[in-house]
Amino acid sequence: MSMKVYFIRHGQTNYNVLDLCNDDPTKDVHLTKFGIKQANTVAKKLRGVKFDAVFVSDLKRTRETAKIVIGNQNLKFTVDKRISDRKTGFDSKPASDFFRAMEKNILNTKINNGESLAEEKERVVSFLKDLKSLKFNKILVSTHGEVLKIVYGYYNQLPNNEMWETSIDNCQVLEFDL
Repeated sequence: MSMKVYFIRHGQTNYNVLDLCNDDPTKDVHLTKFGIKQANTVAKKLRGVKFDAVFVSDLKRTRETAKIVIGNQNLKFTVDKRISDRKTGFDSKPASDFFRAMEKNILNTKINNGESLAEEKERVVSFLKDLKSLKFNKILVSTHGEVLKIVYGYYNQLPNNEMWETSIDNCQVLEFDL
């Protein structure tokens, strides 16, 4: 029996609009009106899907998105920090500055006690390997853009540079049969 996993990037947030990094769960980062609309669009598309489990990161925007997507399905969310956004070392600073600082070595650069892409990839892959052992029919995983680049690269066996260049939009859904 195969298990279907729906991975979704959270809806647009106030920090996305401002082009700011965020990995601190205590900051007020939340879905915008447009982000709520994006999540509602996905909810309509997945209306017939009966989820058995929902995984979210420790950042509020993933819970907000998942809540909208599952609608009135009464499911407890499992918080897993392995699918949280990368600790960039640039919290509340421009994302463009972060990307510029990483240009020379995208995989291994660590800034201001942050986490490298290689470290982030290791923890996300650990989550994906554990996911395989679960006995569910359908799972929703609400997470972040960079995490989904890793997910997409992992399941499609992409080299790191292609994985990194993958574009993931807010509320984009990736489906995989495990």
